[in-house]
This record gives sequence, C-alpha cells and structure tokens, in this order.
Amino acid sequence: MALRSGSDLLETLRRDERKVWIDGEPVNDVTSDPRFAGAARTLAELYDLPDNGDLSYRSPLSGKPVRLSWLEPRSKEDLGARRNMFKRWADHTGGMFVRSPDFLAVMASSFASAESVLGKNYGANARRCYEAAREADLAMSHTLINPQVDRSKPVDQQDHDIAAKIVRETDEGMVLSGARMLATLSPFCDELLVMPAPSYPLPDTDEGRAYAFACYIPVATPGLRLICRPGLAPTGSGSPMDWPLASRFDEMDAIVVFDEVMVPWERIFIFRDIDAANAIYRKSLGVVHMAHQFVTKDLAKAEFMMGIAFSLARAAKVDGFLHIQGMLTELINMTETVRACVIASEAEASNTPFGTVIPDRWPLEAMRFNFPAMFKRACDIIQTIGAGGLMMVPSAAELNGELREDINRYAQAANANSNTRINLYRLAVDASTSGFSGRQQLYERYFAGDPVRAAAMVYNSYETGVHRDRIEGFLETTQKVTQDP
Repeated sequence: MALRSGSDLLETLRRDERKVWIDGEPVNDVTSDPRFAGAARTLAELYDLPDNGDLSYRSPLSGKPVRLSWLEPRSKEDLGARRNMFKRWADHTGGMFVRSPDFLAVMASSFASAESVLGKNYGANARRCYEAAREADLAMSHTLINPQVDRSKPVDQQDHDIAAKIVRETDEGMVLSGARMLATLSPFCDELLVMPAPSYPLPDTDEGRAYAFACYIPVATPGLRLICRPGLAPTGSGSPMDWPLASRFDEMDAIVVFDEVMVPWERIFIFRDIDAANAIYRKSLGVVHMAHQFVTKDLAKAEFMMGIAFSLARAAKVDGFLHIQGMLTELINMTETVRACVIASEAEASNTPFGTVIPDRWPLEAMRFNFPAMFKRACDIIQTIGAGGLMMVPSAAELNGELREDINRYAQAANANSNTRINLYRLAVDASTSGFSGRQQLYERYFAGDPVRAAAMVYNSYETGVHRDRIEGFLETTQKVTQDP
C-alpha cells in the first residue's frame, strides 16, 4: 500500500461536512473556493511528492509504508532520515508553507512515546490516536491559544467566559464549549489537537481544571466551526504570478468555535489534570522534536530568501557593489548558521527515558530565538536590493497584454528579460513586502509561543551554575597568581 495521495486528501476535504466561514459567508468547498484552493493544492502536492525511500518507513504496527514525519526516532540515523523528509517538504514551498502537517506529526509521536507521563487512565489514548493518524497519514494541526480578552488575568479569572473549556462530561465523553483564537492550516486538516498552550501554565484551581484537557478531534465534528481571517492573496489580480507565494501558500488561520462539541473518551489523553497539562511539553520532550522540524523549515526558508536576493542582485547587475556583497554575505551567514544548528542538534543527540533519541535542545533553542530577526533582516535586504524597483512591478498579465511591446522594452533588466524580471520582482515583493510577508514575520515571532515567557523558561532551565563556577575559579586563580611574589 502506497502513502496517502494528494487526491485522496482533496476528496476528503470535498466530501466531509466541515463548517468553514470567511468574509462573512460559509465555504462550501475549500478545494475550489479561490481563497483556499491554492493552499489545498499545495498540501496535495506535498502528499504527492514521489517517495524515493526518503519519505517513508515501515509501520511497526502494520508493516506498510508510513510517512517519516511520524517516526519515533531511536537513533541518530533516524533523526537524519526524518530531517531529510522535513527538508524535502520545506524545499517544495521554500519554507513558506510554515505549518505543514509534519509539524503536528512530530508532536503527536512525541506524546505517544511519552504516554507513561500522562497517567494510566488516559496516556494510552495518546498512543492509540497517534497510531491511527500515522496509519491513515492524516493532515493535522493544533489549536492552543485562548482568545485575547483581558491579558492581565489568567484564563480562570476572565470576566468574559469565552475560552474553550469542559462544560460537562457524559458516558460518551466530555463536552467542550467556547473558542480558541488560532488554528493555522485548520481548513485543510483532518484533525486538530486541542490543548493548552505551553507558554501559559494553567492555575491550580477548581476553575482551572475545566481548561486542563488534551484531545484529538476531527475538523468535521458536529458543533465545531472555523472562522477564518481574510485571505492574503489580493482578489482580482491579473495573474497568479502577481502573488506567487500568497496564491499558493496561504495556509490560513482561524478562530475555532466549540459549540457543545462532544469528544469521545478514547480521543482524550488529558482530562481535568493541571499537572499533566502544565508538564506534558516538558516531560514528553515534544518541544525539542518540534524544534527539530521547524528549524529544518527555517533552513529551507533561509536558503529560499537567499536565492531571491542573489537573483535580484544579478538581474539588476548590482552584485559587484561591495555593500551589496556585504548584505548577501549576511544571508550566507544566516543560512549556514541555521544549517549548523540543525547538524549540531543531531550530532549531540541523547537517549530519552522512552527508548527514543532526542536532538540536543540548545542549538535548536538558539535558532528558535534568532530566526525571527534573521527572517526580518532577510526581508530588509531584499527590499534594499530591489529598492524602488519593487514599488513599480507591473502585473505579470501585462506580458501578454496589449502593451506587451512596451513591457518587453521598459520592464527588462541588465541580466533579465521582461518576463524573468517581472516574475522575479513579483516574487521578491511577495516574499519581503506584501501582506503575505508580514504574516510570515508575525508567525516566525510568535508561533512557538510568547517569546518573553519562552526566554524566561530557557534561562530557568539552562545550567548556569557550571559557568558561574568557572568564573569563580578563574577569579580565585587570578587572585592567587597576582598575589604570589
């Protein structure tokens, strides 16, 4: 049996009864609606990439091929193989389809490996749900963040009771009502992981227990609806090449509304358990495995942005200027730094208590905090190299319009004809300057959680004592040496 195909994924999206809304109206079919169709096709393309032995492994359950993103790695070689799969998917989109399903597959596999930390009543459900998703090769994402109402108060003290929570339980399962603020990729997913965000620990109160849950739920579940933000590709553009990234890679973000949603017990792996909800990311080591995936995505994205800058500089024949070469070297250094962090994390991998191996956390943490600034700087460099030329790029439709002779004459560059220059500059605009680029910058800043709280967590978990001891020893030695006759 082959891996799941893109056509199977698209057919699933067409036939189920998911409730998706955008621009004040319901969406009948996300595979054909122009605000969604490009991303749906892109997701199908990822599922259809040919497997040359670098996208799959044999399922330990069925013996059939399953996608490598679901692998529970047990050696450094496994980490490398899984990273190669991440990279092939990320390279296909230039790292711009940032919430591809391999992200959540890694999260699910980490929770399955660590089922023992979830308790005997529900931990086994994490593995059962993971194995079912792995065998079916599901597309999955998550929704973690409560709506922003009064950010000075924890969720259990909000005056407006709108965050998704357990409102009651029955013989069949728990019932959820409320909302979650953000679910990237959700219009195109089979299932969502619903649980608290790691950056905001739940308060240990009776009220807090209503928010202490984790489950996997189909997007088409009755009572669940998605309210999407407006699309990023401008409507009415003359050509898809005018917005070559937004037209293909707008993976969409949505509010998830839970209106008396029933979640069966077998899909729940945390239930009213404050300790488990607050500790699962740390104890499962899932955040490190997820970092391995997204830093690999960062590498593809850094390479893509560097390639755009190289191409712009060559097209306009400014790559001989020293200050331009300096900026291009910045992009080279960024890219190679990301690559070094990925390789270092695998080289320093260690064993876990669950019989798996885990990449070294610290190179990945370093890139987690540095890449948002790197990506913004890459956008700045592309804007600087393209300069005013990025402000006046004709539509690609002009290449075949009545004024094509004017376009062919006046829209060329030193090293690029009009067709090449317009398509390249439209790409540069979409990568560095457009609404799509702005959303990418915001995503890189916040997708891994509140950076301020995350930084505090890193500091408080880092082994600082050995470095303080070193300084103390240095000072003692220096004092002794300087006082000796």
